Amino acid sequence: MKKVSFFKNLQPIQYLTLGGFIFLVIAAICSIIFQEEWANITIIPYHNIVIPVTHILSAIICFCVFLFPKKEILLYCILLLETILASLTGLETIGVFLFTIFIILFYFSDFPSEKRKKTLILVFYLVFTIVLSGSIVYGKERFPIAVGCTYFFASAIYCIILTYKNKLKAILPLIQQELYISKDITLPKPGDVMRLKEYDISDRQKLILYEVMTNNKTYGEIAIKNNLSLSLVKKDMTSILQYFGCKNASSLKLVLGQFVLSME
Repeated sequence: MKKVSFFKNLQPIQYLTLGGFIFLVIAAICSIIFQEEWANITIIPYHNIVIPVTHILSAIICFCVFLFPKKEILLYCILLLETILASLTGLETIGVFLFTIFIILFYFSDFPSEKRKKTLILVFYLVFTIVLSGSIVYGKERFPIAVGCTYFFASAIYCIILTYKNKLKAILPLIQQELYISKDITLPKPGDVMRLKEYDISDRQKLILYEVMTNNKTYGEIAIKNNLSLSLVKKDMTSILQYFGCKNASSLKLVLGQFVLSME
């Protein structure tokens, strides 16, 4: 019963790191036993040392992330490191798989901004394509196959994301309002204009709400811009949250982010 309880309490990233740790330990052992497979072929210098040491180091870091799941940035580093290593040691199929996992996790991460994230993903794909050119030493046909596989996986991931986004689009606003917004508040349809004049809050509160939600201004910036005290801005924001029946600004922004706010 204790084992069941232990696994039930694990976070999603801990399942990944647990499996990753097992894989990396096996990879480290195999890289020591079968290291002659890469002799005079791989472009990795000192492969008999670099490959097993990399696997062992990645396994240790993976175990650390399992213990401290909030350090997910370390997991991204492991995935990229092992992606490059696999791609340059004739295991480019595994490299493509690891890179795909990295892209999925990075896409759904909380940082950076959405626009910057898409730019970085494009850069990652271009750099990975260059890395895959190292597989040519194992056979000229392997590079184009690996590249084709990489971009097929990319289109498959995007297809899945769009499919589920479309399915969730209809029910997500209802779920969000049920979780975060008072049932007494009537919201427009997703994507429509939300006219703040239709809501029973003061003009100053409407201005503060608009600045926070639309222009992403901090309370301090709003206070300086509109010649208000910081305490007054915070007090008004508290009143706004109470009006909408929302626990905090993050929850309110999550719901109102689906509308185009208007002061008119």
